[in-house]
Amino acid sequence: MLILVRGVMIGVCALIIVGACAKQPVRFGIPFDLDRVFSGLSAQPPPPPPESWKEKGMRLAKEKNFSEAAEAFKKHVLEEPENFFGFNALAVCYKNLGDHPQAMRNFERALEFADSPQERAKVLANIGNLYFGADKLQVALGYYKEAASEFAGNPVYLVLIARTFAFMEERERARKVLQEVEKMGDDLDKYERDEDRGAGSYLMAYSYAGLSEEEKVFDYLEKALKANPAKYIKKIEEDVSHDRSLLYTLRDDPRLKELLRKYSSTGSASREGS
Repeated sequence: MLILVRGVMIGVCALIIVGACAKQPVRFGIPFDLDRVFSGLSAQPPPPPPESWKEKGMRLAKEKNFSEAAEAFKKHVLEEPENFFGFNALAVCYKNLGDHPQAMRNFERALEFADSPQERAKVLANIGNLYFGADKLQVALGYYKEAASEFAGNPVYLVLIARTFAFMEERERARKVLQEVEKMGDDLDKYERDEDRGAGSYLMAYSYAGLSEEEKVFDYLEKALKANPAKYIKKIEEDVSHDRSLLYTLRDDPRLKELLRKYSSTGSASREGS
């Protein structure tokens, strides 16, 4: 009899266990497998926001598609008609398209809305670059000096002055300005961002090339390459092949070829990763 009762109890327990297994476990009223489905849905990232006209213009300008970038910046200016950025960006596009009158008009508008010394200095230097590219060195020099006066904390504006003196073959004046920049130490790259990294060092190298101080040239070229190899390998190759460039005399220099070879693998990796 005892054996029969024990058998019945074991059977009942077995039924309870089977029933418990057949019934799906519930946590806070939601079956576990459904909870996983819901979690999966909620974890999906939301779709990216649409690209703004400003973002589109910046992307196209970076791709050197200045014509379409200008159209995007025109629409951005309509959205923010009192912001210096849009007019400055639009002017840079026109400059690269060779439309200097339109570039100048938009730079002037950018100056109207520039709120800080940094913004004003940036626009003034861009105007200086416009005249420098047109071989109007004295006019460019005036704008560079005004930019340096507006924002003395950024030594790049002084380097632009030195570069202009070097082009004008006023070597002692150029050397004096470059020595002043070197006293500022690490401030040379303090305001550089993203694709601008290495710009100050490259301008220093370029200016020293005009003074025939080759040790300084190679020192600053290496700093520029170290900061941004993908950009400055290409830039150096372009400049040494142009007979009006201050770097033209280095076109056959074995040290330059070795320097470019040293950073070429790094530059290729950077281009692939971008």
